[in-house]
Amino acid sequence: MMLREMGNSSKEGKKRILYLDVLRIVACTMIVLMHSPSPDANVPGYVQVPLYFLTAAGLVLFFMVSGALLLPINDTSFSWLRRRIGKVIWPLLFWSLFYICDRFIKDGSFTNLAYDIVSLPFINSGHSVLWFLYTLIGLYLLAPIISPWIKNANRKEILFYLLLWFVSLSYPWIGKVLTINDGPQGILYYFTGYVGYFILGYYLHRYGSRLPSWALTLCIVIPFACLLIFKALAGEGLMSLFWYLSVFVAIMAVAWFEGTRRLLNTVEFSSDLLSLVSNCTFGVYLIHYYIISIIWKSDIIVHGIGGIGQVIITWLIALILSYIITWAISFLPYSEYIIGYSRKKK
Repeated sequence: MMLREMGNSSKEGKKRILYLDVLRIVACTMIVLMHSPSPDANVPGYVQVPLYFLTAAGLVLFFMVSGALLLPINDTSFSWLRRRIGKVIWPLLFWSLFYICDRFIKDGSFTNLAYDIVSLPFINSGHSVLWFLYTLIGLYLLAPIISPWIKNANRKEILFYLLLWFVSLSYPWIGKVLTINDGPQGILYYFTGYVGYFILGYYLHRYGSRLPSWALTLCIVIPFACLLIFKALAGEGLMSLFWYLSVFVAIMAVAWFEGTRRLLNTVEFSSDLLSLVSNCTFGVYLIHYYIISIIWKSDIIVHGIGGIGQVIITWLIALILSYIITWAISFLPYSEYIIGYSRKKK
């Protein structure tokens, strides 16, 4: 994952898993690309909407890799939570305060500054991009509860509950023809949310998928085709139908995860460079949006090369600079509290 435990090897420090390292890097690259279009660059809608959708699987892949690496936990709840949450909460606090102070420098409001700081335990008041870490901490808190079930459940039992989760992801579509209660009184209310990706990653890592390769290809082609058709016919309401907690993004995430697993799971390969790049993905996630915002302020990049060119150039520059800066920070004392990773010899 982008997180430090994802920079480690599987199950608390055992040997690295190649395809999970590759998935982290691919997912991180997708997220930087998703955030690259500038609001002032006039990127055509026929480019921007498919771009957002095709890269949406990037973020949920991080939840899946976390599930593959961490579930089920093999420790006492408090001991495990102390290690895992500690590796996330300090970088979260650092970057939240960084973004809050940056915003304070720009608007100078002490009221907003105090409000944002006090709100930190409950909402990503530092920056919207940090929502991922709040969700991840929530999944960490849930992991000790679901681990005993996962240890004792067989493949069919886990698959059954994943299918219920898939049904809940289909609610926006089912709701167009039927009346659905998706609130706390709904029958599948407790099967919704990102915990499904957490468990899905564990399931695919342990059991794999029985889908043939051609079906995995369709898992990307069909959702994309549905997006284009829906946009052409309706044009509105795309967010709930084609975003993170949508059945189409989940299907694409399965294709990415399982396709990468099949391709690389039997490969005997070790690379220090690949491990380094994978370890830096958490830091890249934390810093990339700030780098992108600086690039957007450049009139040459944003306005001088056209919308599509702006996306490509911003993506490449932000990705490269974010990795370089993260790598440089990793040599500093206490870098694990900033980017969740340290190369400094102890």
